[in-house]
Amino acid sequence: MAGPLGYLQRQGIVRGLLGGRRGWLVLGALAGAIRLVGRFAGTRRMRTVSTEELRPGEGLLISHRPDHPE
Repeated sequence: MAGPLGYLQRQGIVRGLLGGRRGWLVLGALAGAIRLVGRFAGTRRMRTVSTEELRPGEGLLISHRPDHPE
């Protein structure tokens, strides 16, 4: 769990669930819900698939093939 939402979620578990503080429990649950929605909504950073250095005169063609023909 990294970042501010991870911190709030962690504190919600420790202080809220284990410490009995309702405010932290609600805040932790809210932070966890936001992280979960972000994960399913695809707001994560894209990962690098390939890197290659182009020399002068070389080109690059990017195209898309559908997964299934229509």
